[in-house]
Amino acid sequence: MFKNYEFKTDRDAQWDKIEADEREDGRAEVYNQKDKAFFYNGFDETDWRKVEPHHVGNLALYPKKTIAGWEDYFSYFKDNPLKPHQIADLQQALLEGRVGRLHPQDDAYYVWSLWGEVWLPDSIIKIEIPTEEPIVPLDANFAYSCAMQNLTNWLRDAENNNIGSYLEYLPRFMDAMPPLLDARLFDFEHYKFRQTLSPESPVRIATDKSRMKQLIRNAHGLIDPDDKKRGHKAAVAKNFFDVFDAHRDKLGEDFPRFVAEALKEEWEED
Repeated sequence: MFKNYEFKTDRDAQWDKIEADEREDGRAEVYNQKDKAFFYNGFDETDWRKVEPHHVGNLALYPKKTIAGWEDYFSYFKDNPLKPHQIADLQQALLEGRVGRLHPQDDAYYVWSLWGEVWLPDSIIKIEIPTEEPIVPLDANFAYSCAMQNLTNWLRDAENNNIGSYLEYLPRFMDAMPPLLDARLFDFEHYKFRQTLSPESPVRIATDKSRMKQLIRNAHGLIDPDDKKRGHKAAVAKNFFDVFDAHRDKLGEDFPRFVAEALKEEWEED
């Protein structure tokens, strides 16, 4: 699907949306024009983006959209290698599908190119980037959290302003994750909103439990009846719920009850 890939995003329409957002935010026109020049032409002679670079935002604008093109972008930072937190920010943005206003299949191209068709616990992103320290594999809970955010944001958008999830095009991406996840994501304790799995992990337990409940409900057809993509969303949700349900014995003893309660809550609300 992604070999010799042809990008689906309309670049002119993409820029129009970016520009509209910038103007709505009150950004000075001189900076909007610099962004536009970078969007269509890349770096200029002054290389002004090399000062305190925001790599996620820059890649959203960079005109060379292939992985090789991104490597060309990063070649400008050989003398200013990325710090670990910048690498983490980049991976999080990619797995959440928020590197620009892209067609979800283009997001899938990046995820597939960097991690493969199936995320694996020892996977390291396949791209040449100048870094201060070697890139290490992502924690499974973190990768899961990012992917689930992308998926459930689309599932819950009944008006379909969000045009899709890249996981529609990578149906096996989360296959290896379930046995590696923290059982607290499927238990019945109550957690404060900001409570994370550990001081080192940014994964918020309550948030990700809510995302799994969303997936369970949608996989069983419990989607806004006015949603014009209801059937398609239910099919995609079922595909990913089945991935977790197949590993229910490894998700903690609470998982079957977690599923039953998620469905019961939704039926009662209806």
